[in-house]
Amino acid sequence: TSKNKKTSFSKVFGDTMVSLGRENKKLVAISAAMTSGTGLDDFQLTFPKRFFDVGIAEQHAVTFAAGIAASGFIPVFAVYSTFLQRAYDEIITDVAMQNLHVIFAIDRAGIVGADGETHQGIFDISYLSGIPNLTIMAPRSGKELKNMLSKAVAMDGPVAIRYPRSDAEEEWNINEEVEYGKAEIVEDGCEIAVLSCGTMFRYAKGAVDKLKEEGYSPALVNIRFIKPL
Repeated sequence: TSKNKKTSFSKVFGDTMVSLGRENKKLVAISAAMTSGTGLDDFQLTFPKRFFDVGIAEQHAVTFAAGIAASGFIPVFAVYSTFLQRAYDEIITDVAMQNLHVIFAIDRAGIVGADGETHQGIFDISYLSGIPNLTIMAPRSGKELKNMLSKAVAMDGPVAIRYPRSDAEEEWNINEEVEYGKAEIVEDGCEIAVLSCGTMFRYAKGAVDKLKEEGYSPALVNIRFIKPL
């Protein structure tokens, strides 16, 4: 194994939850039998009274989160993209229609490879985009995930942050604060604009670099927000 083992998005999420939990005593974490997989082990150990594993019951997890939010706390439901599908109705009726401040930390978003056919997180953008009051973000790096989670905790209403089963990219530094509904212009340009969503950034950057070699001057934009666009 390499000494420079990269950190996964799940680990970045878990570490950020612990630090945010120390700052905000109203932060609560919920898991549906995926404590380790979603990176919540440390949060469970550090704040046992603010951690709930409801078992394989995603519908209940969402309704439970809605009740916690209605009581003035800030619940974060960490769940694999493919399993959040089970709770579609609860997201709409129990959370979004009441505009409750529930945060959905959507792990394993996108293609997951070895996790298997049933775990492909390929539908969440489609099924979440039409839900009223819901904000959807996608980070391009571990640092951006931290920024987005901090932003989500400070916001009102339901928020979803989707990130993949992969190492968290850190090559491209992000110093800019996440501003609601605003994209990040990484490189300005003219005539061509390459818009990147989440961890597609490394490929978008590669395409922009190739276009530059061919004499073009493209803009590179990290959209950050899938909803609102």
